[in-house]
Amino acid sequence: MDCIEVKGNTVEEAIEEGLKQLQTVREDVIIEIVQPERKKLFGIVSQPAVVRLTKKHQTKQTVQQKEGKAWIQDGDFCYECLDVGPTIIIGEGVICLHNGKAIEGKVTLQEGDDVRIYPKEESITQSVWKVDVDARKMEATLTFAPGGRRWYVLEDMEPSNKLHIQAKMETELIYDVSHEAVMTKLQELGIVYGVNQEAIREALHSEKKVTVVIAKGIEPVEGKDGWVEVKVGEGKRKPKVREDGTVDYREIEMIATVGEGDLIAIVHPPQLGKPGLTVTNEVIPVREVHPVTVKLGKGVTMHENLISATQGGRPQIAKKGRTVVISIIPKLVHQGDVDLSVGNIHFKGDVEITGNVQDEMVVEALGTIMILQNVNRAKIRAQQSIFIQQNVISGTVTSGENKMIVTKLIGLLQQIRHSLERMIVAIQQLMVMSKIREQDIYPLTKRLLESKFQTTMEAMKQYKTMCEQKREQIGEQWFDIGSQLDSCLLADRPNHFHCLGGMANLLRELNTFIGQYDREENDAIELSYALNSVIHGSGDVVVTGKGCYNCNIYAGGTLTVHGVLRGGEAYAQKGMKIKEVGSSLGIKTVLAVPKGEMIYIEHAWEGTVVQFGKKTYTFYEEKKHVEMKWDDERQEIVFG
Repeated sequence: MDCIEVKGNTVEEAIEEGLKQLQTVREDVIIEIVQPERKKLFGIVSQPAVVRLTKKHQTKQTVQQKEGKAWIQDGDFCYECLDVGPTIIIGEGVICLHNGKAIEGKVTLQEGDDVRIYPKEESITQSVWKVDVDARKMEATLTFAPGGRRWYVLEDMEPSNKLHIQAKMETELIYDVSHEAVMTKLQELGIVYGVNQEAIREALHSEKKVTVVIAKGIEPVEGKDGWVEVKVGEGKRKPKVREDGTVDYREIEMIATVGEGDLIAIVHPPQLGKPGLTVTNEVIPVREVHPVTVKLGKGVTMHENLISATQGGRPQIAKKGRTVVISIIPKLVHQGDVDLSVGNIHFKGDVEITGNVQDEMVVEALGTIMILQNVNRAKIRAQQSIFIQQNVISGTVTSGENKMIVTKLIGLLQQIRHSLERMIVAIQQLMVMSKIREQDIYPLTKRLLESKFQTTMEAMKQYKTMCEQKREQIGEQWFDIGSQLDSCLLADRPNHFHCLGGMANLLRELNTFIGQYDREENDAIELSYALNSVIHGSGDVVVTGKGCYNCNIYAGGTLTVHGVLRGGEAYAQKGMKIKEVGSSLGIKTVLAVPKGEMIYIEHAWEGTVVQFGKKTYTFYEEKKHVEMKWDDERQEIVFG
């Protein structure tokens, strides 16, 4: 139904009724008023309104419009516009002028538009290269990146009403650096040794950026000082440990023994080193090598380079710098207790006591002491290891007093060595970055010591003071190495140490010196239990039984307590591992190690104090399985 007539009291009412019936809106109909309403007096309707509503018929007529097209033929841009002009999209490598104006993106063309399409202009980059020499002048490297020519080509494209125009990029590598140019640069830098011509040619024809070694020097081969090859067991052997963790001292093989005529050692001559050569043809010297000096003690003889025993006993081989002292140490076995009826024991060898060492007695030995029973309020001193099978009550046990001095001196030298290594690296970096010359190294060294390496100066002063104080107990070799360090670090004027080669040689000499003592086996103290005692050792201290109560302990090596450490103070140069520390009553127990070491505690009670260097930490509550160390970056004690 597209047309209806509707009556209503008013024209508007009739229209609304008609719209409802047609289910449409006013905009979609044609309204004709057939008869308006008529009213009498007092608003009474005498004639209703009549309207005719007719739906509008909207005929959508789609006109098919023809679209124009654009294309590229033989490198030229072409287009035609019909009813609708084509659209072109400008892509990579293309320049488009539309009616004389450069455009980007897309544009729809109209009849008569002036459109010109060009490929972008070609671009050329030159090759980049450089020659570098490392600070040690051991390597020269060539860094090369080839140049290139880049241009765009317009390829033919089929007609399209939406043409995406993109040029094809063509490239060509340019090799414009000659072999002769590189050789000239090498001559300017003084690089004349170890030049690899083939490596240069290959680098200059690389398709991408490369860095290759084109000259290489010869690394020096350090010689070796004379040494003594030991042919028998040396020093102490570990006692046998049972499955339950206890130690069976009766099964101990503490001392290697030899009989008359047995071969003890072979003396080897020094091996010369081979100097190196830099790429600038400078000789890199190697340190002078020295023969080992062998001093024969009691009970040994030497024929050519073979050292043999003339009597039975334990061979003792002591290394002191370049000197090796070899002798045979006899052994004293004392049956029963050491008491007033026997007197104190002073023996220049090893001592074994099958009983106890009673009140106020003293046992001293230049070798090792082994006691199978107890030590009661007595003093035990050995230059080597001490083994006590049972307990130490109110006693004093000291081993390796002379080696404690060596340990402290080596510690200072290791600190100085670390600083010297860092200083050499810093100087090498500055020479590369700031073009510092060899003659500038002396004032640079002074500035580094005053700014970044102040602790090195303090370590040097401590080393010199200690050497003077202990002159009678140490050899001249300690003063010799100290004098060389003085000449390098504390000199008033430049000398042969103030160049990279001189400092490197000093560092090698220092490493060799420290290495001689690092290889020496430390003496040890091992016991089952200690109460109210002083225990000082140059090496490891091991408590295998119940533990230690109210003791003062010093270990030049590590401290290991399989039981309880309750009360007193303990220091260990190389860290400690303890099963239980302190007590539930809060008894103060102090543990101390250097900053670079670690402490492990299975069970720590409240009141335990831990010290790293001068920094302390106090446990205010019970903790288990604690691993602690010093953090250099955070400058505090941290838990692992």
